[in-house]
Amino acid sequence: MKKKLLFIAPGYYGFNDVVFKGLVKYSDYNVIHINSTAAYQYKNFLEKVYNFFLKTFLRKNIKHIKKGEHIKNIINNAEYDLLLINRPDVLSDENLQSAIKRSKFSIVLFWDSIEKIPEQKNYIQPFDICFSFDSSDCKNYNLKYITNFYFIKNKSKQINYDISYLATSDDRMPETVQLFNYFLENNISAKGKIFTYKSRPIKEKLPTTIEVINETIPFSESYKYYLDSKIILDIAHPHQKGLSFRPYEAIGLNKKLITTNEEIVKYDFYNPENILIIKDSNNFSIPKSFIESEYLEPDQQIKEKYYIKNWINIILSAYEK
Repeated sequence: MKKKLLFIAPGYYGFNDVVFKGLVKYSDYNVIHINSTAAYQYKNFLEKVYNFFLKTFLRKNIKHIKKGEHIKNIINNAEYDLLLINRPDVLSDENLQSAIKRSKFSIVLFWDSIEKIPEQKNYIQPFDICFSFDSSDCKNYNLKYITNFYFIKNKSKQINYDISYLATSDDRMPETVQLFNYFLENNISAKGKIFTYKSRPIKEKLPTTIEVINETIPFSESYKYYLDSKIILDIAHPHQKGLSFRPYEAIGLNKKLITTNEEIVKYDFYNPENILIIKDSNNFSIPKSFIESEYLEPDQQIKEKYYIKNWINIILSAYEK
């Protein structure tokens, strides 16, 4: 009989779906998946009206209550060999404690730095192992280090652009505008898509090469945006040292990378022929030779090291040892 793995993660950008499919494909577990942020759907119009009165007069929300009950029912439906969870702070304390209690072993993944999401500090102690991609957090909070990963290999398409960039609107916007203005001034063909909510319009004046979108592109589909470009642009969040998914996607897609994250020099796949580091967005240049030269593919052993299959094996081996 297969062992049971309970995987709980929020549905932010669809990262959870990619990991869930990877767990199913590359593990021998019976994987139960809970999307901890999935919205509750009203059964009918009367229930919607009823909830309006609850919120207005009792400050209760039936959607939150029902969602919590749904998650509780799944958790309490079985005993689990392994619990794997991201963003435990999204769950209610009751459901989180129940999930840990009903599992023989528990692992938490921090996909964001603690400086970016400080409340994560409160969720280290209850778990048997805590994984983080941020080297500073691993050192400061005694967490176990793990990189991010790529899940698509060697997709090819006709090249139409030098550089492509896909991101969410945040405090990186001024830097983004600087870089794209540089591309325009130096005849470097680039394209960018920035996601923001309609209620939060971007204040900066954007170059014409950046498109604003109001719907997220699922993580499982976002790699397609890079296929017709030579280079992927990665602008690091100011409050994290760990590498985002962009450098790993570049490995999987055989793309060059331009990044503002200087930590990348510490990684075994770093090659200045493939990776250009921008240390100061106010004072930089991109050599024409970097754009025009061919991509130098790393050793196959290095490529496989960062593939999702190996990433999953590392996590599961922490329990199986």
